[in-house]
Amino acid sequence: MKNDFKKIYWIIVIIWGTLASLCSFLYAVFFNNTSLAQLFWNLSYWTVVIFLAISIISALGFALGFIIKGFMDNPKKQMKIIIAFAAMIILLVGTYLFASGTDIPVELFEKTGSSYGNSKLIGGSLYAVYVLMIGVVIAALYSEIAKKLK
Repeated sequence: MKNDFKKIYWIIVIIWGTLASLCSFLYAVFFNNTSLAQLFWNLSYWTVVIFLAISIISALGFALGFIIKGFMDNPKKQMKIIIAFAAMIILLVGTYLFASGTDIPVELFEKTGSSYGNSKLIGGSLYAVYVLMIGVVIAALYSEIAKKLK
């Protein structure tokens, strides 16, 4: 029965993906005819939006399901997930608060139509990426050194 759902899923994904690709191609072909081009663009766009929404919802649903099942089986082991999630939230809030947002000239704000809050969010996100990248490098080095020492 599990295999039947897999087949149905892949059939739907292949058909829908083919239709989205065909609509994208037809959009390029009928680009000069605005009404047809707009129709094909809308079909392609909404196909991507629907697939993205389904993917996000299913990923969050499965993750939440595994966490709940894990709490029922072994609550101490699942606390690591909650601690990691909390650490990520603390990292994001900390880097947002650390970002100045004033390192961009006011003329650029006016030119792009953005605000101080956007600049601070972008700066905080960049800092978070830097911290996470350094963490990955340290973890990789630790893993390799620990392997060599064993």
